[in-house]
Amino acid sequence: MPRPKMTPAQLESTREQILDTALAILQQSGPEAITSRAIAERMGVAHMSLYTYFENQAAILRALSQREMAKWRTQQRVFDQRAETENIPRVVEDLLRFFIAFARENPNLYRMAWVMPEVGGETPAESRLRMQATVGQLSTLLQKGMAADAFVPRNPFLAAGTVLAMVNAPFILFHSGKLVEPVLRDQMVDEVLSAAMGYLKTMPIRPIVSD
Repeated sequence: MPRPKMTPAQLESTREQILDTALAILQQSGPEAITSRAIAERMGVAHMSLYTYFENQAAILRALSQREMAKWRTQQRVFDQRAETENIPRVVEDLLRFFIAFARENPNLYRMAWVMPEVGGETPAESRLRMQATVGQLSTLLQKGMAADAFVPRNPFLAAGTVLAMVNAPFILFHSGKLVEPVLRDQMVDEVLSAAMGYLKTMPIRPIVSD
């Protein structure tokens, strides 16, 4: 007897269950542990049944990555709204703290998004576009701060990229195995955050050119 057809709502609900299960595996065991068999085993279904909802395992990973990044962008937009009425340096610092909290609290999701995006099915071009969007959002906030004389004038996109590189560096070192102590990583993050805000507020020192 053929399986009864599912309604669009039922299909979407099952897709979300699959993605929720994949996310749970990611958070517990890392990107490498997400396989169709692992997802199916946790859900108590045959792994081939997953392909009723997704074309293949790569499609599951890609959908998971896209869903979680959509959540990330929604949270980021809160800072854009705050910037309309609040102190810009405080908003920028809170945004950087948001990045830091995300990296600390979601280490495997951070790894998939920022260290090894190819595992999530993202192409190099898509990864670059996502990074440009993240830098661009911070750049807009910095530009507002510069216009209000809260930050020193710089190329806003360059300044945003520099600040994000500073904040992310301890986590990149940690997840690449070059920094193994979480306590030291977090101490570095605190130092870097202070340095990043100082960079935004301090006029760069120009080299003295002798005649």
